[in-house]
Amino acid sequence: MRIKTRDRIVLAAVELFNRDGEQNVTTNHIAAHLGISPGNLYYHFRNKEDVIRAIFGLYAEDLARHMTLPSPSEADSLRTSVHYLDGVLHIMWRYRFIYENLPDLLGRDAQLREDYKPVQQLVFNTLQDHLGGLQAAGILLADEAQLAMLSHLFKQLAMFWIPYQLTLQPNQPITQRRLRALIPQLLFLFRPYIAQDHLAELDDMGQHFVLLEGET
Repeated sequence: MRIKTRDRIVLAAVELFNRDGEQNVTTNHIAAHLGISPGNLYYHFRNKEDVIRAIFGLYAEDLARHMTLPSPSEADSLRTSVHYLDGVLHIMWRYRFIYENLPDLLGRDAQLREDYKPVQQLVFNTLQDHLGGLQAAGILLADEAQLAMLSHLFKQLAMFWIPYQLTLQPNQPITQRRLRALIPQLLFLFRPYIAQDHLAELDDMGQHFVLLEGET
C-alpha cells in the first residue's frame, strides 16, 4: 500500500533528524530528501515545528504500544521487566534525536511541552505499576517511597543517557551498542532491592542485552 505524502514526510524527518541532528535539518532538506517541492511539504505542514509535533504524536503512540504487555493477564516478573526494557531501547533508538536534544525541543515549543507531559506520566505510571507488581510478588524488596524514587531515577537515566554519552564522546555517533550500555546501569540501580532468590535471574536479564559480536 502506498504511503501518504504526509506520513512520508514524518518518517523522512525522523531519519534525517537522527542522522544529521534536528538542529541541522530544515524543511528544505526534508523536501529534497523526498524529491518533492517545498510547497508540497508546506501543504501538509506549516513549518518545521509542525513536523516535530507530528513526530511526537508518533512517538507517543509507539511508546504506549511498547508500554503495554502482550497479555493483560501476564504476571509481573523479571521476564516482564525484559519486555519493558526492550521497549525502552526500541523507542530510544528510533527517536534518538528527541533524547539528544529534549530540553531545547521543549523549550522552543509550549504546545510540545504540554503534549509531552502525559507521555512521561504514562512511562512513570507503567513503571510504578510494574515495580509494585514485583514488590507484591516478593521479587523487589522496597517500600513505597523507595519505589517512587527508583521510578524517578529510572526515568532520569533513560531520558538523559544519550546526552551523557554525547558529553563523554561528543565526536562519536550514538550506536545501538552505546545505547545498550544503559542496561547495566539500570540493573545496578535495582540490584540492592532484588530478593536473594532472584539475583541469578537478574544476572540472566543482563545477558539478554549483551550484543552479539560485531553489532553496532
